[in-house]
Amino acid sequence: MDAKVADVKAIIYVRISADRTGEAAGVQRQREDCEKLARSRGWDIVAEETDNDISAYSGKHRPGFEAVLKAVEAGEAQVLVGWALDRFQRNKRDELRLYELCQERGVLLSLVKGGDLDFTSAMGRYVADMLGSSARLEVEMKSDRQRRANDQAAKAGKWTGGRRPFGYESDGVTVREDEAAAVRDGYVALLAGVPIAGIAREWNSRGLVTGQTRYGAAHKGQPSPWTRSSVRDVLTNPRYMGKRAHKGEVVADAVWPALVEEGTWLAVQDVLKDPGRRRTAPRSEAYLLSGLALCGVCGGGIHAGGSTRPGVRGYRCKDTTGHVSRMAEPVDDYVSQVIVARLSRPDAVALLQADTGPDVEALRTQAMALRERLDGLALEFADGELTASQLRTATERIRAKLAEAEAALADSAKVDALGPLVLSGDVQAAWDALGTARRRAVVDMLVTVTIHPPGRGVRTFRPETVGIEWRTA
Repeated sequence: MDAKVADVKAIIYVRISADRTGEAAGVQRQREDCEKLARSRGWDIVAEETDNDISAYSGKHRPGFEAVLKAVEAGEAQVLVGWALDRFQRNKRDELRLYELCQERGVLLSLVKGGDLDFTSAMGRYVADMLGSSARLEVEMKSDRQRRANDQAAKAGKWTGGRRPFGYESDGVTVREDEAAAVRDGYVALLAGVPIAGIAREWNSRGLVTGQTRYGAAHKGQPSPWTRSSVRDVLTNPRYMGKRAHKGEVVADAVWPALVEEGTWLAVQDVLKDPGRRRTAPRSEAYLLSGLALCGVCGGGIHAGGSTRPGVRGYRCKDTTGHVSRMAEPVDDYVSQVIVARLSRPDAVALLQADTGPDVEALRTQAMALRERLDGLALEFADGELTASQLRTATERIRAKLAEAEAALADSAKVDALGPLVLSGDVQAAWDALGTARRRAVVDMLVTVTIHPPGRGVRTFRPETVGIEWRTA
């Protein structure tokens, strides 16, 4: 094929493995070089395909590469233009697919860094195989070196790069305040009873995105919105309590600042791991007391429903005889008023942080010392100072103490989740700004509500028909 003929159609393909800034600057530079090459040869550029922030060896789907193969198979171009051969390569299978299609369709592979590869000739195929093998060898050797460097950096608490972590700038260390605030709110919200899906909706409403991109005809290259899965990934990441995780384990204190206290992070893990944690049904999310309040007659649960008037929310006893049936709004308003009044008192802080509570700093120091002791035991065993039996006994004892300290830290953080409400300066405004899920969590944490029948023929709300018992003195 004479690839210098003016009517030759060319497709440009560009790819970069890691886009650390999210600005696609790498693929833009490749595209400019490829366009310059095509113009110098007089080729007509009919399409440009891009795979940004996708490693050829990661196993991820490469939509741009697949589009190139489809176009070649359809006979839409006589030349493929790329920056270098390793931009096309991924594994032997994909390499073979590309080579066979180019040979079958008589397509020339023209590289900014590497010249032309003509697959219609034996020599062209031989050169391509040699270049491909050399590129794979270099990538594998680089991968080995990188793996060792990553292990060393992790033990030093350093970040080794990749996609920009949510809440931090592209250096992985500097805090990005708007995202960091969302992360902190997310931890507090989960402890307050907000479901993960609700946190995802909140982050999306703020215009925040995950940093990942979506592909497909409808939204190719657009930022991905938050989902339950991606929010959970954030909340379970030790990075946010200032710890460096590597290969699934925390290995060091991180060089970047934590966004939440260790106790808060541990408390959230307890919530997420608890199979029995409450998952509020969608219908009850609009009701402050559904599933929380008790029936004043039988002591059973109160749930949403019972009102026969259109548009009027109600509560009723779960018993089939319906001991209690009340309008929800006046009951909710009364309970809210009582809680706001109590938390507006000068002694509200003492109510939430009782003198009998745990010493968080002492617990954190204890937990740190226990972890250090575990590391010390491992070294003593390696040096032959401990037998396997002694190591096992000492490890079990220390892990039990560590579990107690971490549990106490988690409990202290659950109480701290009420701090933004109590310390707001205007409890009423702060309460009004809370969603129903967070209000329900406050009610569940602070009081037991008992709803009694209003009395026959009574049409006005009577506060004495709603019992409120404080859980904390």
